[in-house]
Amino acid sequence: MKTILIPTDFHETSVQLSENILKSFKNEPVKLIFFHAYKLTDSISDLLMLSRRSAEYGQIPESFYKACYNLREKYKEEITQIGIENFYGSTMASFRNFAEANEVDFFHHPEPYNFWKISKYSIDPTLFLAKSGIPRLKVTQPEEVQTKPKTATTKPVIAQLV
Repeated sequence: MKTILIPTDFHETSVQLSENILKSFKNEPVKLIFFHAYKLTDSISDLLMLSRRSAEYGQIPESFYKACYNLREKYKEEITQIGIENFYGSTMASFRNFAEANEVDFFHHPEPYNFWKISKYSIDPTLFLAKSGIPRLKVTQPEEVQTKPKTATTKPVIAQLV
């Protein structure tokens, strides 16, 4: 089983953009982990309550859960599990620990997908992912799910390791 880490702002588009990952792993089960990165606060009281955080999970809209459920139902044979995690930290060491704890094999950062902050503590995970040493799974998206304008260089769906 391969575990794939996918950054998200919990919009259902990130689930749709991740569907083509499965074409790279036709005969192998896959675990998808959607995550959002938060920097740690400097407030001592916030740090004491870190293990009790549920406010971040409250920011996940029902449409995201529904999109995850629909993806799991559509690909029951291929997807063993879909997880939703929050990463708290601002160092590469903490991110590597997070990835190791989740047994991540690849990460997928959808090309046409842009990061959006969902709280004042949200951080863009692009730098963490780039420096982590985790192989990137690059998937070119079909035109109907792309969030950027169409260009003349749009290619058919291709998945490759980068």
